[in-house]
Amino acid sequence: MAEREPRRRAAPRPPTGGGGNGLDRLRILLAATMGAVLTGYTLLVPVAALLAGSGGASVTADGALAVAVPMWLAAHQIPIAFDGRALGLLPLLPTMIVIVMVACFSAWAVRRLGGRVRHDAGAVVASQAGAAAAVAVLAGALLPKAMAVTAPWASLVGAGMIGGTAAGIGVIHACGLPAAWKRVLAGWPGAALAGVRVAATGLLLIGALVLTGALLLAATTATDAAARLGPGAGAALGVLALAVGYLPNALVGGLSWALGPGVSVGAASSGPLVAVPAPLPSFPLVAVLPVTSVPPGAPLVLLLPAAVGVLTGLACRRALPADAPTVERVTAPVTATTVVAIGASVLATVAGGALAGGPYDPVSFQGGGVLGAVLLLVGLPALLTCAGPELARYVPMGGADGRAASRRPRSSTVRDLVDRGRTTGAGGRVAADAHDTAGDARTDGSPRPPRDGRGSRATGRTKGTGDRTSGRRGADAQDLDAQDLDARDTDARETDARETEARETEGWESEARESEARESEARDTVDPDAAARDAEGPAAERRGTGSGDADGHHTGSRGAGGRAPRDRGAAVRDSADGDARDHDTRDRDTRDRDT
Repeated sequence: MAEREPRRRAAPRPPTGGGGNGLDRLRILLAATMGAVLTGYTLLVPVAALLAGSGGASVTADGALAVAVPMWLAAHQIPIAFDGRALGLLPLLPTMIVIVMVACFSAWAVRRLGGRVRHDAGAVVASQAGAAAAVAVLAGALLPKAMAVTAPWASLVGAGMIGGTAAGIGVIHACGLPAAWKRVLAGWPGAALAGVRVAATGLLLIGALVLTGALLLAATTATDAAARLGPGAGAALGVLALAVGYLPNALVGGLSWALGPGVSVGAASSGPLVAVPAPLPSFPLVAVLPVTSVPPGAPLVLLLPAAVGVLTGLACRRALPADAPTVERVTAPVTATTVVAIGASVLATVAGGALAGGPYDPVSFQGGGVLGAVLLLVGLPALLTCAGPELARYVPMGGADGRAASRRPRSSTVRDLVDRGRTTGAGGRVAADAHDTAGDARTDGSPRPPRDGRGSRATGRTKGTGDRTSGRRGADAQDLDAQDLDARDTDARETDARETEARETEGWESEARESEARESEARDTVDPDAAARDAEGPAAERRGTGSGDADGHHTGSRGAGGRAPRDRGAAVRDSADGDARDHDTRDRDTRDRDT
C-alpha cells in the first residue's frame, strides 16, 4: 500500500484538464491554426484541378496546387486582379466552408486548453486571426505575374477578420456564453437576441424561396444558358461547380429582390417593382432574372418580409416579461431589426462586386437599399407587434367620438352627476324657477310652502351639473387629462358647497324655530287673554271708555292697565315678524346664488 500511493500521485494528468505548461499550450495553438490553414488549402486543390480541366488544359499536381492559391484568397474574400482587371464577385460557398472548418479547429483547441473562456478563448481567437492574415499576405506574394492582390492591406484585414470571426464562433460553441454576457442577456437584450434569430432565419428562408421559385419557373432558360456556356461534359461539370459555388450569392440576390431593391447586372436591373432590360451573361443563376418586365403579382412578395417582421415582434414580446415597461418593448424589436439590417446589408455588399470591367460589370445587390428595406418592412411590423398595444395608449384615435371613447374612466361621483344632469336637467330648471316664484310670494306675506331644505338646491345643482356636462361635451379640443382634473375639482367644490349650505340651512331653521318659540312664550306669559281681547276688537275698548262719570277714574285706570300688556305683546309679535322676513330674505338670496 505504501508503494502504490506514490505511483498514484505520480500519474500524469490528461492534457484536457488545464492545457499543461506553456509549451503544451503553444503546441495546441500551432496545431489548431496550421491545421485550419492546411485543411482549407487541401480541400481547394481538387476543385482547382476540376476547374482547370473543364477548360481543356492538362491537369498536373503542380498546376492544381498553384491554382489553389488564388482560390484560397478568394475563399477569404480577397479581390484579385487578372491583367489589371479586378474580380470582386467572389463565391461565398468556399468562405462558408472555411468558417466552419476554422470554428471546428478552434473548438478543439479551446477544449484541449481547459475550456475556460477568460483564460483560453482569447489565445485561440488571436492565433487563428493572426495565422489567416499572415498566410493571406504570403499567398498574395506567391501569385503568378498575371495575377495580383488589389490591395495587400485588404488581404491582411479581410483574412484576419474571417479567421477571427470563425474562431469566435467555435469558442462560444465549445465554452458557452460568459457569465457576464448571460447577466446582460437576462433583460431586453435577450429578447432582442431572440428576435435576431427569428428575423435572420426568416429572411434567409425568403431568399431561398424566391431563388427556388425563379429556378423552377425559368428552368428551361437556365438549362439553355448552361448548355451554351459548357457544351461538353467536362465544361458542363465546371459550370456546375461554379454555379454551386455562387449559390449563396444567388440566395442573397433573391433576398434583395424580395425586399424591393432588386439585383443589377451591368445595365440590366430586376426587382418586384421595376425592371430595366439589358443583355445578361450566359450563366444559369443570372439568366433567370426577369429583366424584360415585372412578373404579374410580383409586388405581393413584399408581404413576406412584413410577415417576418410580425414573427420577430412576437418573438421579442414572448421573450419579455409580462410587466416589462414600454421602453423595453420598443428597444428589443428595434435593436433586433437594426442588427439584422446591418448584417443583411454587409452580406449584400460582400456578395456582389466588380466583374473584370466587362459589359456585365458590376453585379450589385444594393446593400444600402437592403438596409433601408429591412428597417422598414421588417422593423415597423416588429415594433407594432411587440409594443403596439402599449404605444396605442399614448396616441389619440379619431375625432370627438374617438376621444370620448378613449377617455379614461372617471370617479363614480362625477359619473352619477353627469347621468343626473342628462336625465333631470330640464326638470331641475323648472323646479328652480317655481321655487323662486314661491319665495317671492312669501315676501309678499303669503303662507310659506313646506320644504325639506334640499330639494330646490338639489335641482339647482343638477341644472349646473347638466350645463357643465354639456359644456364638456362641446369642448372637444380640451385635453382629456385636464377634463378629468376639472371634473374632480368641480366635484370637490360641489361637495363643499353642499356641506356649507346644509349647515346654513340648519342654522336658519333653528333660528326660526327659536323665534317662534319666543313669540309663543311671550304671548302665554305676558297676556293670557290677549287672543280673546284681540277677537273683541274696538268694541271692547268703546265699552270700557263709555262708562259713567262716577266710575271714570277707576275705569280709566283699568283701561290703562289693560292696554300696557297689549302694547308689549304687539312689540314682541312685530319683532318675530321682522325676524321671519329677514329669514325669508336670506333664504331667497341663497336660492339666487344656487341658481
